[in-house]
Amino acid sequence: MKNLNLSKLILKIALVVTIVLSSMQEVKAQFDVGADIMSRYVWRGAGYSNGPSIQPYMSYASGDFEIGFWGAYANDGQVDELDLYASYGIGPVGLTLTNYVFPDNMTPGTVTPVEYWASEGGWEGTIGLELGPIALTYATFFDAGSNYIAAGTSLGDVDLTIGLGDDFYTTDGDMGLMEISLGYGKDIMITEDFSLPASGSLIYNPDADQMYLVFGISPVSYTHLTLPTNREV
Repeated sequence: MKNLNLSKLILKIALVVTIVLSSMQEVKAQFDVGADIMSRYVWRGAGYSNGPSIQPYMSYASGDFEIGFWGAYANDGQVDELDLYASYGIGPVGLTLTNYVFPDNMTPGTVTPVEYWASEGGWEGTIGLELGPIALTYATFFDAGSNYIAAGTSLGDVDLTIGLGDDFYTTDGDMGLMEISLGYGKDIMITEDFSLPASGSLIYNPDADQMYLVFGISPVSYTHLTLPTNREV
């Protein structure tokens, strides 16, 4: 089983790398690295930390392709997370493949990092569609078959998201309303040359009858642009 999972991982990584390399023709490449500090880690209507969460990220984009890592770490004994993702945009359609990995579940010395990423991660496919002012999202975990459906729009300066899910998203496993979120973001001017991006969200989960108020800042961010490249194969 481990060999099968490892083969799947190698094939998926090879596919992602091939797509990214083939896309690097007469386009600007962009490298981003940074970190957000959130008062709590809340994802799709559920809380995954009881205190502040540091969420670093690193990504490389070329044209409509992007590949990167995203993490979430909280010093409260809750879930730590390190995700690998790759995405591609085709007009109003966005496709994303994500591998969710939880490093704190790994017992040191029992498996190699490659075996861990191949066997312990949860693979999810996501399709996004922008229809004018409305953004639609459908995501599914390939192994568990868990489904998430969301619609989002902007109400002036406020972003509204409504999400439905099944399986682990709801208390009974049936498809139900599990996310109603209102979000607002603003750059706080510190000096004439420096601003601090800040955001706030009020999130309600009707299925679990839970409400969260989350505040976040992005104090660290670095972007590097490279010149257009023209690869000859």
